Amino acid sequence: MPGNVILEIKNLHVYYLTETETAKAVRGVNLEIRAGESVGLVGETGAGKTTTCLSVMRLVPDPPGVIVDGEINFKGENLIFADEKRCRAIRGEGISMIFQDPMTALNPVMTVGEQLMEVVREHNKKLSKAEAKALVIRSLERVGVKGDRFNDYPHQFSGGMKQRVIITMALLCEPELLIADEPTTALDVTIQAQVLDIIRGLQRETGASMLLVTHDLGVVAETCDRVAIMYAGNIVELGTVKEVFRNKRHPYTEGLFNSIPRLENENRRLMPIDGLPPNPADLPEGCAFHPRCRRRLPICEREAPPMKGEGHIYACHL
Repeated sequence: MPGNVILEIKNLHVYYLTETETAKAVRGVNLEIRAGESVGLVGETGAGKTTTCLSVMRLVPDPPGVIVDGEINFKGENLIFADEKRCRAIRGEGISMIFQDPMTALNPVMTVGEQLMEVVREHNKKLSKAEAKALVIRSLERVGVKGDRFNDYPHQFSGGMKQRVIITMALLCEPELLIADEPTTALDVTIQAQVLDIIRGLQRETGASMLLVTHDLGVVAETCDRVAIMYAGNIVELGTVKEVFRNKRHPYTEGLFNSIPRLENENRRLMPIDGLPPNPADLPEGCAFHPRCRRRLPICEREAPPMKGEGHIYACHL
């Protein structure tokens, strides 16, 4: 069972500022993750999922990114006020992240072993070089990479094997919170299943919490305890996987499910969501989803809806 709250995001606002416009990438996100819990963060490209994750890691590129308002409390400590030295200490050991693209996440001129050794020795300076190497080889073998590949360079690995190395790097220091930003996007279906099995197995072994960013609702159903649906920089629906999948309360969530092909009904037409996600630099008045919503009311064009419900919450005037 999930334990105490390990991460609490309160009213988070993150903007990207340029000379000509302000892109409101994240607008008032509120989210809690408990110890041992897995939470899925789902939404279309541009919804603000990756920016939310980078904010937790304090890796939002500045400039142009600025955390304008809010709190990111990790085990009671507000990371927004932490200096770079403190953030470096937390990254890897407290919070770790599997980045989106395994093809570009590794340094091409360093061997895989050197890069993993750097992580270990940064967080545990007491380890000798031989001890650090033994730990890295054991960790690689846990995810299915043979130890004799320690001295290979990233270009010698396939996409799936690179992703295993990235997972090893993220879990080397046994973090309490793992952020997985679309960890299977660049992989084929067979390798996706293997990578997710590895992540789930390691999470069970270490007891880590997880924030999983994905477009794939099937992955959420298999992996997560709760799911947050994100649209235009904010969470529009949040609840347990069972509640949200069986009793969708927001039209956007409904639209995501209607876009999924059903094997049991080959004749059923898909119903994609009309239009495109809004430009974060030019968001519509009222509910950000109303220009695409088939059930919008006049009030939707004027007022942003408040969050309703308890446990299973949603932001909709309907």
